[in-house]
Amino acid sequence: MRFPLPVLALAAALVACGSGGDEQPQANSAEELANRIETLSVLQPDPPPPPRLAFLKEKDLGPELRTRPACRLHRDRKLILVVNASGAVARVDGRRVALAVAGPVGPTGGYFEAPGVTFSVGRIAPVVPEAEGYGQGWPARASVGGIKDREPQRIEATWICS
Repeated sequence: MRFPLPVLALAAALVACGSGGDEQPQANSAEELANRIETLSVLQPDPPPPPRLAFLKEKDLGPELRTRPACRLHRDRKLILVVNASGAVARVDGRRVALAVAGPVGPTGGYFEAPGVTFSVGRIAPVVPEAEGYGQGWPARASVGGIKDREPQRIEATWICS
């Protein structure tokens, strides 16, 4: 015996409704219900935002930044920031960002800006006479900010100016 398609669909729907496999157990008492509500009401903290800074990629350094870099910030032999007379570049929020020099740049650090990005570098080692010279790397702390409702990201790296 052949059944029309709408009758088969109705039969399948009725079977699915009666399966009860997706139903959640019901609370048996007011106390059990209160405990379930309490459990659901506990707020979980939001996950931290992803880091803003990343290491520069080979393609991020155009010919204008490969010649005579004045200063660079690096960690684990990977570049984070490169600065020379034509400007500065860093990888922020997953993209290459050209930064303008917005303050003095030298062996003790520097300050850079782009829309939505502030980037500061400052040496953290004690200043000794040798520290004022060029060509030597020093421990530094970098801070990337520029977004109102987000804490700046801070990292420690090595700052060197030549």
